[in-house]
Amino acid sequence: MKGKRIATIVVALSVMFVGAVVASGSKEATGAAKEVRVAFMVHDLGNPFWATQAKGATDMAKQLGVQLTVIDLHVDPAKEVSTWENLITSKVDGIMISCVDEKASQEYCKKAQAAGIKVMATVHPLKGADGSLYNDEYHYGYLAGVEAGRFIKEKLGGQAKFALLAADCTPFVIPRTDGIRDGILSQAPGAVCVGRQDAFQTDKGMTVTESLLQAHPDLAVIGCLNDDGALGAYEAMAAAGKNPDMVCITGTDGVAQALAKIKEGSMLRASVSMAPYESGKKELDILYKLITNQACEPNQKIVNEAITVANVDKYL
Repeated sequence: MKGKRIATIVVALSVMFVGAVVASGSKEATGAAKEVRVAFMVHDLGNPFWATQAKGATDMAKQLGVQLTVIDLHVDPAKEVSTWENLITSKVDGIMISCVDEKASQEYCKKAQAAGIKVMATVHPLKGADGSLYNDEYHYGYLAGVEAGRFIKEKLGGQAKFALLAADCTPFVIPRTDGIRDGILSQAPGAVCVGRQDAFQTDKGMTVTESLLQAHPDLAVIGCLNDDGALGAYEAMAAAGKNPDMVCITGTDGVAQALAKIKEGSMLRASVSMAPYESGKKELDILYKLITNQACEPNQKIVNEAITVANVDKYL
């Protein structure tokens, strides 16, 4: 429900955008101070991670007095291109973007910069952007893998079958799943990977896990690219009647539903924080400084931390 409320807020902001562009033009015509206008192209507001990022950016915009428009790309490359074109024509001051298609966006990034618009890459890489808040994808996954590997070592005698729910269709996150695999093996070198399939949505995580269990009824550990997939894996494992004391599922992103499962001490045992709310605030702050010619480090790294039952309360 939290994600839906956030989405409602950002849709309302988007509706206000066209009128605000006209108003801004009127201000400039009368010599009034120009209001900084920024647009945030978000990968997918249906995903709680991105909805929370948008909320952080929205709150920072209010703090800085920036007019922010949040636009949901719905993971649609065609919408990404048309939005770039519209924003360049509208002459916004800055663009934040979590790319769907980085290659296409690189060309539009150059066009935006030629028009005097600053561009900020948010989590997803964008070569040539003026600034970025980036995630070390391999390290991000590795932290989750280590937690799963420890479970195998401490609870399963170091021997277990594990599977990986990935998103290898998106090249830049492939290292995250590689990190999960390597984190598991760093703690439990005797563990065996029996499958790696794309499943980064809850329904897909469930169906893929069901299929994996048919082939490997003794599957005990699943390392998931994100918490959405992990929640689906959880539902499939629970429906299969697996002993929760002998199963470990991990995810990443630290979404609320997953954190609640971790706090319960369930078989969904760990996630990793990318601090989406704080990241959204930081991204807008960096971009604002770039637009207003203030000193700042334009390319900054997100701080990650494994979330387990031991520290979950500070994230709830």
